[in-house]
Amino acid sequence: MDPQALALAGTAGTTVVTLLATDAWQQTKSGVLALWRRFGPQAAEEVDGLLSEARQTLLGGAVPGAGAAPGPAGEQARQRLESAWQLRFGVLLAEHPEAADGLTALLDSLAAAAGTQTVHGGVRLEAHAEGNARIYQSLRDQTINEHR
Repeated sequence: MDPQALALAGTAGTTVVTLLATDAWQQTKSGVLALWRRFGPQAAEEVDGLLSEARQTLLGGAVPGAGAAPGPAGEQARQRLESAWQLRFGVLLAEHPEAADGLTALLDSLAAAAGTQTVHGGVRLEAHAEGNARIYQSLRDQTINEHR
């Protein structure tokens, strides 16, 4: 599989799992199911069940942003779900390369609905610190654990 398809599958898996634990979960589920019905109809019913199970895991697994207290078990569950969905999207794209345009359109519509911004082009981060200052920069999620 080409690197662009792998990157698209990775983005899709992460995005879908993230949105399943938000108010956009129904739109996310509908969009993913529409994609599967078009390119993998034999698996659409299974995907429907897997999306519902993933949402329940996220909501019950204390995942940050899901309304419960974050914890290591919840974070591990989220990461496992992301990996599983990245693999599913990768298999779909490997079997149906023509699905890439539909998946890209779905991700764009989900990003617009979720009110997120998509950055196109290069990104440049610059910071200057003096003395005992600390600088934390990230283009996405960031976790900082400091032990004293």
